[in-house]
Amino acid sequence: MARPVSVGKNLTANTLTLIYTVPNGYYAKWNLMYLFNNGGSTKSITAYWTDVSESADIYVNNGTIASGSYVRQDGGAYVILEEGDKIYMQSEAGSTFSTICTFEIYKRDGL
Repeated sequence: MARPVSVGKNLTANTLTLIYTVPNGYYAKWNLMYLFNNGGSTKSITAYWTDVSESADIYVNNGTIASGSYVRQDGGAYVILEEGDKIYMQSEAGSTFSTICTFEIYKRDGL
């Protein structure tokens, strides 16, 4: 049975921020991400998934968002994250961003 988890964070500008780490013994479906630009001008933000099994950083979003606007990524699809996988974000210097991400967490059953 899945347990939904939502994580909300205010990002510190130009600082790599850990958003979520999948706990040991679990996997997760990442099915929703909001990126909010709360600042006064268009700024860039990068969101990526660190896949620890492949030692790879996969960019999920790398673009600009207008002031007072947001980007929502869901589309009815999801990304499967394995235990230890991480989600990071970094916004442009001088920006004011926040994020909300939702995950469905599942206990691993002897896979």
